[in-house]
Amino acid sequence: MQKYIIRRLLLAIPTIWIVVSLVFLAVRALPGDFVTTKLAQLEGQGSETRLHTVEGETVAEATTYRVVVGDTIDEIAVKTELPVADLLALNPGLADAPPDPGDRLVVIDGQPLSTIMTRHKVTAEQLIELNPGNGWVDETSIAVTGGTVVLRESVSIQELADTRRIQTSDILVVNQLGTVANEDGLLAADTLLLPGETVVLPTTKITEADIRHRLGVDRPLWKQYFTYLWDTVRGDFGRSFQTNEAALSQVGRVLPRTIQLGAYSLVVALVVAIPVGVFSAIRQDSAWDYVLRGFSITALAAPVFWTATMLIFVVTPGGIFGGGLFAIPFTDVDARNIWDSPGGFFRLYSIPAIAGGLAAGAGLMRITRSALLEVLRQDYLRTAWAKGLRERTIIVRHAFKNALIPVLSVLGLQLAALLGGTVVLEVLFNIPGMGRFLLERIIQQDIPPIQTIVLIFAVFTIAVNLIIDLSYALVDPRIRYS
Repeated sequence: MQKYIIRRLLLAIPTIWIVVSLVFLAVRALPGDFVTTKLAQLEGQGSETRLHTVEGETVAEATTYRVVVGDTIDEIAVKTELPVADLLALNPGLADAPPDPGDRLVVIDGQPLSTIMTRHKVTAEQLIELNPGNGWVDETSIAVTGGTVVLRESVSIQELADTRRIQTSDILVVNQLGTVANEDGLLAADTLLLPGETVVLPTTKITEADIRHRLGVDRPLWKQYFTYLWDTVRGDFGRSFQTNEAALSQVGRVLPRTIQLGAYSLVVALVVAIPVGVFSAIRQDSAWDYVLRGFSITALAAPVFWTATMLIFVVTPGGIFGGGLFAIPFTDVDARNIWDSPGGFFRLYSIPAIAGGLAAGAGLMRITRSALLEVLRQDYLRTAWAKGLRERTIIVRHAFKNALIPVLSVLGLQLAALLGGTVVLEVLFNIPGMGRFLLERIIQQDIPPIQTIVLIFAVFTIAVNLIIDLSYALVDPRIRYS
């Protein structure tokens, strides 16, 4: 057994290497230019140095759209993805006169946190933590117009350098002893600046070549490749191109939600698959068998997003049942973690878990039924029937255990699919998990987090397959590993 495990682990090394290499090449083949994207996000140019005051709070403003020549109300509604009725409600004057070029129309009564993040160079997590009670859940949440938003309690020189994409030493060089921020000469990388304090920041002209150098993509591809391999071996997965935060830290925040959703979906799949598959097999060609097989085919064919939408329509207020069975807490932050709010967790995750678990369970159910039917035709089971053993004893003690091998094989594939296939469910139910995070990173061409997530998927899949292989010996004592 030990030798077998060691061999499998050694074989996993080239597998992971191939995955890492393919991902390295694939993300660099994505359409678009992430350097240009990053260049557009940073400041165009600045003076050699400038004073910077640490801001502690800001006032949220309405998000507006500037009217251009030829814009009609209908065209503006299409561009801003707003219904015309909502646009008119936010801008009452539009009902009396068409907009003039140069006018600013309110499209959101407040600012998305993403806008505040970009302007003040803070993270969504900071804003949510420092402003409790607002119901904010992620960077798409809205800060209402006129509301005071706490930006930070303090910021270290190191954090300031990270958000400005410069070195800590650059800040210390222009803040020598006796300057505004360093009168006593004690300024260091871990020095905390409180809101209202001033520091001198070095700025340089930001060019495409400068961005390429900062992101490390100005070197030949083969050098980037070997640097990436070496960093991965050392456990350094790089920093986000967008926020300069460690990619592993970003993934670590969203991974638990995906694991919880995947685990809940797996429970649903097993509850559907095993009892239904066994019952369908022992009642072969009966009316119940046909009904259950029809159910499994339907569950396999129905898209997950359609199943989830139909379930929402059934259980939520305003659906089939007037008052609804329960309300899904889309905006409740605590509901995203079973340890913080068990009740909220089950209200939020039940519908996506059922939607994701039905398709997986339907496939497992068909495999369970087929495997059990094959075992039930064996001679030793005919002997058990002839001896007069009870049906329950024959199925549970003799048949089911021997039918588990193919079921376990498919279960391993379903486990990997459940972890990686939650993008649609996480977007639909506003769950900031790894699937939705990966989609956002791909859209923003943020390479380090993409590479980190794919590597985690690969390691998880290999680990699951190894565990499934080892479990064969527990199910069937005739199997031996050498």
